[in-house]
Amino acid sequence: MNTRNGFRKIVYALLLILGTAAHADKTSQFSFVYGFSVPDYDNTKAFHLMGVKGQAFLAPMFSFGGYFYLSDTAGQKSSTEKFNYGLYGVETAYHIPASTGDTFVAFRMGMTKVSMSPGGADMVFSPYHYGIASGYDHYITEKFGFGFEGSYLHVLPGRTDLNGTSFEQKSFNIISFLITAQIRL
Repeated sequence: MNTRNGFRKIVYALLLILGTAAHADKTSQFSFVYGFSVPDYDNTKAFHLMGVKGQAFLAPMFSFGGYFYLSDTAGQKSSTEKFNYGLYGVETAYHIPASTGDTFVAFRMGMTKVSMSPGGADMVFSPYHYGIASGYDHYITEKFGFGFEGSYLHVLPGRTDLNGTSFEQKSFNIISFLITAQIRL
């Protein structure tokens, strides 16, 4: 390896790191989310989905964080046949900054808590889920912003035991459209 080329690459890398670090005016953010979520599970309708998410920026364009979303019971099949869910997981995102905010594309994975009552017996399944999310965050002030996101998650099949009998929950998909109010730290 040529020493001169090696030194030049190191200088370019340092300038790139310093330039992007100067652009990184944020280190983390915390968001409240609310919106609609539609699972493709049998005979369900749209649910309201609410929760929180947090992100820490590892670099100006990459973040890592987690989310905790809960559905209400508005979309369940009937008052006697329950169906609702909670989504808990981690995400890693790539951000495309702009002068007034940023666009992000994220990969999510985690656990789903599905509460069901097929045949009148209350059961909770805990399958894993994974998927993608994308959205835009608009900064109102240096510390506060609004945004929106859309996501697609695939929930894997689940299994639980009740009184010695094994029950299975089939896989399904969830599409969500959410608005966010965020505090930047």
